[in-house]
Amino acid sequence: MRRIKKVSVTKYIISYLIGLILALSLLMILFVSILADRVIYYDIQSMLINEALKNNRNVRFEDGVIKPDEDFRYEDDGMYFQILSENGTVLLGESPKGLETFDEEIHQRLRTVVSDKKEFYIIDRINRRLTKTVGHIVYNRCIVSKKDADSKYHYIKYIAYASIPVFLLFVLGAGIVISRKIAEPLKQMSKTAETIGKEGELSRRVEYDGRITELEVFTETNNRMLARVEEMLENQKRFSSDVAHELRTPIAVLLAQCEYAKEYAGTKEEFDEAINVIYRQSKRTNTIITQLLNLNRLENGRIVLDLENADLDEMIRSVCDEIEFKEKECVRFELKLSGVKANLDIGLILILLQNLIQNAVKYSPAPATVKITTQYRGEAVVVKVQDFGCGIKEEDLPHIFDPFYRVEKSRNSEGFGLGLSLAYRIAKVHKGELEVSSEWGKGSTFTLIIAGN
Repeated sequence: MRRIKKVSVTKYIISYLIGLILALSLLMILFVSILADRVIYYDIQSMLINEALKNNRNVRFEDGVIKPDEDFRYEDDGMYFQILSENGTVLLGESPKGLETFDEEIHQRLRTVVSDKKEFYIIDRINRRLTKTVGHIVYNRCIVSKKDADSKYHYIKYIAYASIPVFLLFVLGAGIVISRKIAEPLKQMSKTAETIGKEGELSRRVEYDGRITELEVFTETNNRMLARVEEMLENQKRFSSDVAHELRTPIAVLLAQCEYAKEYAGTKEEFDEAINVIYRQSKRTNTIITQLLNLNRLENGRIVLDLENADLDEMIRSVCDEIEFKEKECVRFELKLSGVKANLDIGLILILLQNLIQNAVKYSPAPATVKITTQYRGEAVVVKVQDFGCGIKEEDLPHIFDPFYRVEKSRNSEGFGLGLSLAYRIAKVHKGELEVSSEWGKGSTFTLIIAGN
């Protein structure tokens, strides 16, 4: 694979600027050349017309003849003036040397003519005052040597060409300054990132107080990414610690009971009791491992949904019946079901419903009352599980779906802190949402929203 040569931001921008400047130089030389010629052309045309008009005031028509006044100029500073008849006959005026025998049709635009290897600018304009007096069209003609006229305007091209390198040097200098201003915060960001990488200080953040919006957005994005990485690592550490703690307790009990059964169980009853404890703790350990495996599969997208059209109301009734059978008289369900159906994975949604409903019973004072409602909201199905227990404190709400997070800080409380996390991810793989609202001391409501049929 071809390796691309790396360069600094400053060199990268300057290299592009040099290429751009070379291209601009060629374009500007071409543009200035064309523009200068056009400017000179129109300026000479305007000058000749104005001079001819001024000289026109010094001509009169008297006794059927066009006569010049004493102020009439036949030649002035290299410009020659003539009065022409309608057919081009010279009625008054002189021609410059080399153009005495020149005879050309009248043309009212500036043009260049060649006579005796000399070039001249010529322009004709209608003399409206004499035309009105004489009764037929009379023209003013103004002639000037092209060489003499152009020499007066050469400075325009010189100034234009001289301004090109000045302008390009200014662009290059401005580019260098701008590139350094852009590169400086990037270098600082790079140093900070390198320090974070070497020292592992994820709590550090990149700072930028400049005025470039893109760099500010980049800095904010980078800092959010660092915060997210820091949070993920902290969650991973806490998760590992929680897993170790949750598994250590039942394993310690298992080892203790095995040792007791081996060393101290003297009767069949004592031995059976030890076996029962081992069995219960083995089930507890198996439950933790199963939930962890399910959670891992859901988070890594390794579960393929077995979707089918299911009656959510019937699933809720079956979960409630199972809990009522276990809890006897300690729970009462208020069901307000609307006959909702949805395409879902029955096995996963049953796990979700069991976790939500068991959680509501667990955190409600006996006899627990749990209210469950279902309804359609547009094309979506909404399931609400409401309890009237202790509720959840506001500071606990953002973490309620985190693995191993429990409202009670004591690890001796019943449960593993995986149920709500598992339920949340089951809702997500169904492209749904699991929301919670709660008021401390009054109870909580969990709302499941998934697509209906």
